[in-house]
Amino acid sequence: MITFVSVFTVIPEKQPDALRAIQKVYNEVAIHHPGFISAQLLPSDDGNRVTAIAHWESEEDLKAMRNTPEFTELHDRDFLPTIVGNDGHLYSHSVAIKRVL
Repeated sequence: MITFVSVFTVIPEKQPDALRAIQKVYNEVAIHHPGFISAQLLPSDDGNRVTAIAHWESEEDLKAMRNTPEFTELHDRDFLPTIVGNDGHLYSHSVAIKRVL
């Protein structure tokens, strides 16, 4: 399993639009693609960012989804007008820390 974390810098007054566009990519494309496991979207309280944390079976599955016409169409039409920048990184290892009561 891999984790892909994208921190999108957004136009503050367009953060709700950016969040909807990112949700649309996951709900209409990623969720139907082989290898997709889950995603969590985090809009920042200051309105400047939306962070997406997505889990995939493999990097190849993620790349294949990003190369589909459906992803490209939604990305270019709905997504780009609300995003100022994107800092995305792939993680293949994690360390879990849990509070023990």
